[in-house]
Amino acid sequence: MQASQSFWLTDIPDQDFQTTPELPSRSDVVVIGGGIAGVSAAYWLSKDGIRVTLLERRGICGGATGRNGGHLNPRTTSDFSRAVKNYGAETALAILKYARKNTEALKAFVRDYSVECDLSFSGLVWLALDNQELNRVLETGSALAKYGAIGEYWDASKCAERTRSQSFLGGIFYPDAGQLWPAKLVIQMALVAVRQGANLQTRTEVYQVQNQGNSLIVRTERGEIQAQHVVYGTNGWTGHLLPFLKDIIIPVRGQALITEPAPFMWEFSGSTNFGYEYFLQRSDRRIVLGGMRWLTPNLEVGIDDDGVINAAVSQGLRAFLPRHFPELSSLGIEKQWTGILGFSKDNLPLIGPVPHRPGEYIAAGFSGRGMPLTFLAGRDLADRIAGRSSSGFEKAFAPLRFFS
Repeated sequence: MQASQSFWLTDIPDQDFQTTPELPSRSDVVVIGGGIAGVSAAYWLSKDGIRVTLLERRGICGGATGRNGGHLNPRTTSDFSRAVKNYGAETALAILKYARKNTEALKAFVRDYSVECDLSFSGLVWLALDNQELNRVLETGSALAKYGAIGEYWDASKCAERTRSQSFLGGIFYPDAGQLWPAKLVIQMALVAVRQGANLQTRTEVYQVQNQGNSLIVRTERGEIQAQHVVYGTNGWTGHLLPFLKDIIIPVRGQALITEPAPFMWEFSGSTNFGYEYFLQRSDRRIVLGGMRWLTPNLEVGIDDDGVINAAVSQGLRAFLPRHFPELSSLGIEKQWTGILGFSKDNLPLIGPVPHRPGEYIAAGFSGRGMPLTFLAGRDLADRIAGRSSSGFEKAFAPLRFFS
């Protein structure tokens, strides 16, 4: 399957690694997947001195990590008021705390290793385009205030002033949200993992993991590896290797574009409610915009082919900026691409042991919110594999919740 060409992956070096010419015959841990979940796991495992081999069928960040919108927003996976209703206030607040800890850990990694990935924190505003969306914004604003969580309400007047658009009826501004070049971050993380002893093998597709006595056999197109543990960082493609999870982690195709350089519009990022749209303006003044899958009959749910640009979604994305920002009416589009997300049944990730599969672990199903959750997910799995008390958020993200 040929993937569409993402802006974030264009002319980026070091996407391909084959640390050794041949696959190792044995490894303490095999990690499957070269996005931020898998690379984070490899980073933390190798930091512990554990022999780890990472296998990726494309290059590093070839999946969703290299195809997203460039946001780093430490929030719950659904809006906060809905999270409180669905999971309870205690769990919703714990998820917020986890996301913030993850973001701080990423900031520390970027600082400690001098990673150039355009990381900045100028905030994100969640905007309402109609009264139904405004009600959700108001509910979230009330819930944030009730529980002392971060979030500032903007009325229509402030939205117009700050966004340079008359389209929005209100919004919630999150000052701690950030932007970054995700592939540059994760590729540098992969390089650090290699320096720590990890063996990275890209262009290597896994087609089976089989329990064989006291070990696991990972079968690939390039040979087999015997391991004690396997970590699945496969997100939207998890069902290919773990078919019993195909109705629990569901692939969803997202689509995005990048414009030519535009007049300066905003330092902060933006998103809308039910329309799934999200946008930011980069330091080079290009605008990244994604969303519009609601224009398709199935919302792009159940699709794991990122080689196709959906014409209806493309038309909707092209119309969004001129419709809501008249200053951008003649702005040209430079590139479009798609990416496959993995949505879980309850919009929370699965982090921890794979049920009924001894020695196997998973960090997947991030439901479009992987950047603010995955780095510490990798540490959580490394802790478990090393036999330490887990530092992760076990209760809400435990895969066993779907099998009890």
